[in-house]
Amino acid sequence: MLEAANAALGVVTAVCGIERYPVTLTGETGHAGTLPMELRRDALVGAAALVAEVDRLARATPGLLGTVGTLDVAPGAVNAVPREVRMMVELRAPDDAVREAAGAALTDFARTAATARGLKLDMHRCYHQPANLCDPALCDRLGAAVEAETGAPAPRLPSGATHDASAMADLCPVAMLFVRCKGGVSHCPEEAASGDDMARAVAALVGFLTSADLLAPG
Repeated sequence: MLEAANAALGVVTAVCGIERYPVTLTGETGHAGTLPMELRRDALVGAAALVAEVDRLARATPGLLGTVGTLDVAPGAVNAVPREVRMMVELRAPDDAVREAAGAALTDFARTAATARGLKLDMHRCYHQPANLCDPALCDRLGAAVEAETGAPAPRLPSGATHDASAMADLCPVAMLFVRCKGGVSHCPEEAASGDDMARAVAALVGFLTSADLLAPG
């Protein structure tokens, strides 16, 4: 997003909240050549519908991120109708209400999809981490420091990944700076930021930490 905006630095508005749902869909297996289509209770077909709905809902809902990162199919044979599928649905958003509404909507969808296909469904929320909003006053000061260093207003955007700021937010107000990375890639060995952008980040942080507003008494 920073590359698209031709911006070296960005100011983080919030660290996304996260919730996860383990899902098990259970149907009935049978030989791929002898079990007629109209008699099938294919667990993978139901799982595929849920995977597609996670993607559709996330694309249709501003700020929502939806991912199915694991899929375990049994019996896992090329000539057997899948009897059981285990999967994990993860949702992220900077707005807890948006994320929780999406979780409820996906649970309702999964129930309807399972019933329509004669499948048993087990789905529940196993993990929940609320979003942490960055302090507006600190964000404004950080944005001013970025603009002073780069000559342009800093884009503001949420962090989809969890950072130490999430833990620190329980203790004090937080602010956070993003640095442009090549191809937008992060959290992997291929992540790369230029020396010039890193220098701008250091200078902006120095300007932020030494700003009169930040050092003023009270």
